[in-house]
Amino acid sequence: MGACKYFISLAFLFIAFSCVLSRTIFLELNNPTSEELSFLKKYGYLPEPQGEFDFAYTPHSVSEAVRKMQAFAGLPQTGVLDSSTRKLFKKRRCGVKDIENKPTRNRRYILQEGWDKKYITYRVLNGSSTLPKHRVESLMAEALAIWAPHGGLHFTRLDDGNADIQVSFAREDHGDGFPFDGPGHVVAHAFQPPHGAMHFDDDELWGENLDDDEEDVTDFFAVAVHEIGHALGLSHSDVKASVMYPYYQVPVEKLHLDDILGMQELYQKDEVSQEEAASTESPARSSLVPRFTKADSYEDENEIPDLCYTNYDTIQAIQGKIFVFEEEWMWVIRDKQIEEGFPRRFHEVFIGLPKHVNVIKAIYERNNGNIVVFSGRKYWEFNRAFRLVKVGQLNDYSIPRYVPELTTVFLSNYNNKTYLIEYERFWRFDKATGKMDRGYPKEMSAWRKVPYPVDAALIWQGDTFFFRGPRFWRFDNALVEAHRYYPLPTAPLWLPCDPAPGMEPYFANDEP
Repeated sequence: MGACKYFISLAFLFIAFSCVLSRTIFLELNNPTSEELSFLKKYGYLPEPQGEFDFAYTPHSVSEAVRKMQAFAGLPQTGVLDSSTRKLFKKRRCGVKDIENKPTRNRRYILQEGWDKKYITYRVLNGSSTLPKHRVESLMAEALAIWAPHGGLHFTRLDDGNADIQVSFAREDHGDGFPFDGPGHVVAHAFQPPHGAMHFDDDELWGENLDDDEEDVTDFFAVAVHEIGHALGLSHSDVKASVMYPYYQVPVEKLHLDDILGMQELYQKDEVSQEEAASTESPARSSLVPRFTKADSYEDENEIPDLCYTNYDTIQAIQGKIFVFEEEWMWVIRDKQIEEGFPRRFHEVFIGLPKHVNVIKAIYERNNGNIVVFSGRKYWEFNRAFRLVKVGQLNDYSIPRYVPELTTVFLSNYNNKTYLIEYERFWRFDKATGKMDRGYPKEMSAWRKVPYPVDAALIWQGDTFFFRGPRFWRFDNALVEAHRYYPLPTAPLWLPCDPAPGMEPYFANDEP
């Protein structure tokens, strides 16, 4: 019996020793170098020492910091400094901190502070040792153009004087408190508004139109697009496909949805709020949408389409809000929030609309504030309180008798004309004269790079947008074609919907 106890004790000691040995080996493998500790502190994964006293980081705190770093980079969150994780310490990247150690938000993109204006100046102070100044200026203009449409921004280059965003190349300690580290690792950094400076490390070999195979040369355009995001108020994103992902990646051709949502939050949310405030101050612009209390239960709750996962019959801007129609239902969206009492059956809103109208595909708001609903060869006109005031025929719009119905109608802010669309052709009607413009109908192909037939067309914040299926296009009136950075998915940008996986096909003109 004593011998048995002896062997049991010995076995226990052996197991305990093995655990300690394994833990020791783990800690040795997971033990960061001083450079790696500096990295974890610099980019916000470990807290900086407070006051005059330094302190030792525990294995647990280091492991948690590594776990955060892996999560941000899209690696398995093991908390162990394996080979894949250690490569991040040497990888080219932006010098701006990843985690600001501020309260987290329930979104992936992180915002700092945007410019309080839409017209922003920039100036390129110098070129690099491998990229002349005139090429830097040209590439900066292209990079800024990627961001401009998503915030309604306008950029002007200055040749001298102080600009909002100043671009320069420098080496090592260049006076801003964030010295560069020579070739590799940190390639650039930028400061948020109202400072807006962008600094590029002149110890890098800068080039253009590069791919991943050229390890010794850094693509200026790709880095510039990223740093502009900082100069406009965005922080780093943990979405690897995002432009604001902190590690260098090429090529960069356009913004990711994550970047666009951040720009929308910074530069478009306030605009919507201001427009709404103005609309409540002026009786001519006041919203008279009826306020309904949502019923406790409908006949069948499952009848209501999912706003975020449906193709819409039409979408229209009415009374400074977005109206969405699908089947017999409608939603009213203000500031990307569904108004109280919606979704609602549209017959409960448009008082006097005949019951046989079971879908709304064409609707628009006239200059006088009245709303017109089209179905077949007839239309019904409602006042601002959504009460029927007139019933008419398409003849009133000079639409030929052979046209059975319209699919989309909108009033252009460009020429104050009414555009009436029927699948692959459209007409332009002048309400002031009561006559159709000469030369119509025209083919929808006149709206270059906009697929047709379209489901909806509307004017929002001065721009023309076309919708088809789950995507939308912004039309460039100057180029007379869809903007080259479109299409984009409708649901997360116009409606209170979160981005969903599998949206990549919606960024191309090919059918998804």
